Amino acid sequence: MKVGAPPPPADLIACPIAPEGFPTDEVAILPPAVRASAIRLAKAYAATASQLTRLIDHTVPGTCAREEG
Repeated sequence: MKVGAPPPPADLIACPIAPEGFPTDEVAILPPAVRASAIRLAKAYAATASQLTRLIDHTVPGTCAREEG
């Protein structure tokens, strides 16, 4: 952030919250194309959330700090 620049609005520096995954106590048979689509969507969401987290931490260091362990 530039010296003297106003901080970004709070809604722009809110860290992404990961959604819950699929239930582990349920079983479903998905056609291969549907399964592949779900995997692509999950990977795209993870990449976008990671990028957003890094951008927020770059702009306002420590905002999205995660606990190790």
